[in-house]
Amino acid sequence: MDFFEALNARYSHKEEFLPDAVPLEVLEKICQAGINAPNGVNRQVVRFIILPNRASIDPLAAVSSTAGLATAPAAIAVLTDTTITPVQPGVFNFEKEDYSAAVTQMLLAATAQGYSSLWLDSPYFDAANRAKATQVLGAPDTMYLWAVLPVGKPKGEGSRRGRMAFEDRVSYGKFGHGK
Repeated sequence: MDFFEALNARYSHKEEFLPDAVPLEVLEKICQAGINAPNGVNRQVVRFIILPNRASIDPLAAVSSTAGLATAPAAIAVLTDTTITPVQPGVFNFEKEDYSAAVTQMLLAATAQGYSSLWLDSPYFDAANRAKATQVLGAPDTMYLWAVLPVGKPKGEGSRRGRMAFEDRVSYGKFGHGK
């Protein structure tokens, strides 16, 4: 699948997945796409935990279950190492931007490999839930869990949300100006 086909085919799969296993090589390619993402000051703070099967996902799903996480045959947790860029005055911290760029590329990579995924971050907005999930993943307290990407083949079509027209979102020269 070429790049623009992957862009147009990608959607957030929020429904159930088929139980078919995802080959480890595919999960590694998806992680490599995240590793290749741009990152602030080349600090490379983003880390990944591949959850290759239900046995590794089920304890996490018990903490933060969604339809996707409850049925996905594989998943990838996306974390950042907070020791590399501690939040302090005068020090640029690009963790949010770095993880976002990584996840974007990973979602496209999953689509290009013929799989569906979802940027699942809302269960980890709650600090207590994030702490439980981080513990389940065996990550130290210095790692910040941002998201988990369930990966698999969709069970059924999967719902896609519409997009506003190009003309309604793009201006030329100044805001609100057409071609």
